[in-house]
Amino acid sequence: MLFPVVTMSAPLRILAVDNEPSVTLSLRFVFTAPRYEVTCVASGAAALAQLDGKSDGYDVLIVDQKMPHLTGAELVRVLRERGNNGKIIVVSAHLSSEIREAYERLDVHDIFPKPFNVEDLRSAVDRLAA
Repeated sequence: MLFPVVTMSAPLRILAVDNEPSVTLSLRFVFTAPRYEVTCVASGAAALAQLDGKSDGYDVLIVDQKMPHLTGAELVRVLRERGNNGKIIVVSAHLSSEIREAYERLDVHDIFPKPFNVEDLRSAVDRLAA
């Protein structure tokens, strides 16, 4: 008797950038293995180092706005200037109309206010990674 071959697709690779440990911990719970592989960094500079030379290393980036030294919008601007056209979701409690407009000009794919709805965020990641 032959058994059907079951192939596991590669996990969706997510880079989460947020300086709040409680948020990155939450994201690790929301995006669990084996479906997802989450890397968390605490700053825009750490994200740039993580992405250096690996523009296609992640399926989706989840970025906070308010971080020390480099805001989320500044991080996305640098990434876009470097030619990174990756899929980016912003999750932040600091979303004025000016900041939202800046993200729209930077071709961010989705914006979620904190606190975010877990199912909505997971659906957005799955949709973007498809």
